[in-house]
Amino acid sequence: MNQVTDAEKFLFDIQGYLILRDAIDCDLVEALDCTVVQNEALDHDESWADGLPVVTAQHFIKDHNVEHQVRLNGLPRLNPVFDRLIGHPSVLPYLKEFMGEPQLVNTWSISKYEGRLATGWHHGLPTEEYTVRDGVIRSPMLNVVTMLTPNHPGDGCFIVIPGSHKKNFNLNPRWRTAGLDTPGAIEITGDPGDVMIFTEALTHAGAAKTTARRRTTLQYNHVHRNRACPMWDHHNARHYWMSPSIRERFNPEQRDLTRWMDYTIPDRTVPRSERIDD
Repeated sequence: MNQVTDAEKFLFDIQGYLILRDAIDCDLVEALDCTVVQNEALDHDESWADGLPVVTAQHFIKDHNVEHQVRLNGLPRLNPVFDRLIGHPSVLPYLKEFMGEPQLVNTWSISKYEGRLATGWHHGLPTEEYTVRDGVIRSPMLNVVTMLTPNHPGDGCFIVIPGSHKKNFNLNPRWRTAGLDTPGAIEITGDPGDVMIFTEALTHAGAAKTTARRRTTLQYNHVHRNRACPMWDHHNARHYWMSPSIRERFNPEQRDLTRWMDYTIPDRTVPRSERIDD
């Protein structure tokens, strides 16, 4: 596993994010991308979630309610290949360094197609909750974004405002929609296999998609052990929890990163097509 360097800690602290180039090998990237494409073409059975909360119509396995975009939720439920990003050795040291006791919660993919509009600026963690004490960084929520396709200008990339995880002023309403005209905003570009790790206290958004090719990323969101409970974000709870029939295939490190699931909903079976022993 990589060891987090002093330079990386310094950069993460002042920027609110890090880019890990070539963190995921090309064979795995290709397998993940093919699996996303296959699942985007399917109609998914939602019956496994009977009795679980559905707060809005935006949180099914496959969401295509946003024009020119497809989102898949609860990735390990769809195919075991997605397990391989849980606790990936290129990423895990950073999770532990910046969180202390990380737990995986939500996982999803987003594929953007030409015409997808820019999103609004947002952040999932109050800025005051990002702290550094005695040289120890603590972000209660970290998102890990894996690029499966080119993320070049015009591809609908992430846009961030570096340092905004420590901001003291709210954005002016005229900058509500993401754009590079927002003071300090930059576009995060990269290639397949690159990974972006960022604190959810960082103000971020998605740029408009103007190129013809598909742009796909995977997002694995982590919270500190003390917050690993679906009650704090019930909108997405049905995609957080994985049944023992899925977690039994995890390695010890992956089970440790999802151990909060042992203390939530009782076992619930999943469709046989989703089990790797079929």
